[in-house]
Amino acid sequence: MAACTAGCLCYTRWPSGKPLRLAKNDINEAVALLTNESPGLGYGYEPMESGPSPGSGLSGDGESSGRTGTGGFDPPPAYHDVVESERTNDENGNCSGNSIEFPTTNLYELESRVFTDHWSIPYKREESLGKCLVASTCLARLGLADADENCKRFIDRCMPEAFKKLLMSSAVHKWGTEIHEGIYNMLMLLVDLVAERVKQDPIPIGLMGVLTMAFNPDNEYHFKNRMKACQRNWAEVFGEDNMFAVSPSSNYQKEPHGWLVDLVNRFGEMGGFTAIQCKLHQEEIEIGCISALVQPLGVCAEYLNSSLVQPMLDPVIHKMITYVQNLEEKDLKDKRLVSIPELLSAIKLLCMRFQRELVNVVDDLRLDILLRMLKTPHFSAKMNSLKEVTKLIEESTVSKTVKNAIDTDRLLDWLVENSVLSIALEGNIDQAQYCDRIKGIIELLGSKLSLDELSKIWKIQAGQSSTVIENIHAIIAAAAVKFNFDQLSHLFVLIQKSWEVESDRVRQKLLSLIGRIGREARSEATTGKVLEVLWELAHLPTLPTTSSAAGAGRTPGHPQRRIRRQRNHSRGTTSSNASEDIKKMQIQEDAKSSSETQVSFLTGTWGKKKPELIG
Repeated sequence: MAACTAGCLCYTRWPSGKPLRLAKNDINEAVALLTNESPGLGYGYEPMESGPSPGSGLSGDGESSGRTGTGGFDPPPAYHDVVESERTNDENGNCSGNSIEFPTTNLYELESRVFTDHWSIPYKREESLGKCLVASTCLARLGLADADENCKRFIDRCMPEAFKKLLMSSAVHKWGTEIHEGIYNMLMLLVDLVAERVKQDPIPIGLMGVLTMAFNPDNEYHFKNRMKACQRNWAEVFGEDNMFAVSPSSNYQKEPHGWLVDLVNRFGEMGGFTAIQCKLHQEEIEIGCISALVQPLGVCAEYLNSSLVQPMLDPVIHKMITYVQNLEEKDLKDKRLVSIPELLSAIKLLCMRFQRELVNVVDDLRLDILLRMLKTPHFSAKMNSLKEVTKLIEESTVSKTVKNAIDTDRLLDWLVENSVLSIALEGNIDQAQYCDRIKGIIELLGSKLSLDELSKIWKIQAGQSSTVIENIHAIIAAAAVKFNFDQLSHLFVLIQKSWEVESDRVRQKLLSLIGRIGREARSEATTGKVLEVLWELAHLPTLPTTSSAAGAGRTPGHPQRRIRRQRNHSRGTTSSNASEDIKKMQIQEDAKSSSETQVSFLTGTWGKKKPELIG
């Protein structure tokens, strides 16, 4: 009602329907226009292109919905030019009083622009995101950030998503200089907020996660601006040797990342490093809180000034290594220990910068704790372990280098030497989510999987439910793509042995497995083995129904179809003629005796003569 009243009071300034038309029938946007909540939008303004909302904002399509360049709004002033003068007299965050009202209307407007497929995020200090950040900082300074429901909602929900889009979206590379400078100013406001809030209890774990994102030099925003120089002379602020962050020496031929260095130094200037140091030395601090405090420093470790920061972090590094080494089995079921992998990942980044001799120690510790968690009977611990193992595998194999990834060969040796796959399969294989995690392990192992371990995996399904059997088959099919000849031969021997003793229901599943292996095969040797196995099974005395067996081969793209295409092509026979010949053969065989038709494979009927295979 209040918004409606405000709209009515101001409506006479607008031609009929103009606000709704400018807002593209978005009620929230129209109210913002009528109440002058979108500065810079004067009468006659039309959004550029087809931006999702009026006002200066960033579009997920890579366009700015506000005017840019020399013919539009002036670029936003540098953060340091205005921050001090506005600190004591901000229209939405006057912290000199005893209380402050959070700008709820701006929060609603911001949420409507962030949580949508066609998002558009304002990047100016006087707009919604800037106002909410300033107000949150003032409330944090007064110790009221968590007590204000709307402020908490902004910090926990809207703000992380907004910065995720600003920093990590591929659209970052399409935005112009003005927009990037505006985001820089928003990041400075974020740093101020975190620096104020981290001084208070409890430790803001979620907010530290947003700071980690902002300090990560590998995100899209910092990568785009990696060649930018610092906007402020920090040596004048702290002294030549007392800066918290410095650009790498030009001798190393690294990008300066000046804007990132600005953010880290601003965090130090606002007392953020001092606050983190105080928190880390608390007696009763939980492992999750330590992880949250260390991660932002870990991701930007290569830009930290070792002479200033290392003495602060060295005790934490040694303390955490000792802590994890001394964990007992009973401790592993504690849900709070889910933060250990992330903590050790951050510790490794710090060691790579400050104590390189401890890097291998930390890697050993990372793998050891995961193995111990996997061996526990607790499902949550097992799942967390598999999740992290999968993550380590992805980090070691992706094309884009992950700084703290464990070497692929070392990871493979660890998986093989400790029979990680067999341990993982000892329980919970009836859970599809659990088995999905295992697929990543077995796909990496591939040809390194021993025949004994393959046999153990196969035996697990004996006497199990259909769900377990199907999960095991899915895991094996995923691995078979990378099997060598010996592994594949061994697998088919296991399949044939099971065929001889299993029920028709299980045989149908075995046929499906064979067909899946054939369809996903990458070499003719594999398709040849598949056909040989099918031939042998087709001539055993007991078989499942014709329709079931046929299903193993009639899926589009089956290897037999591919091989026949190759044969037809080499003989100059068209695929249509070959298809007609096969159909004629099938009719002739069916006319002889329907009882002789035991297995129909693909579109032809398997007769008495063993098919010629192309090797």
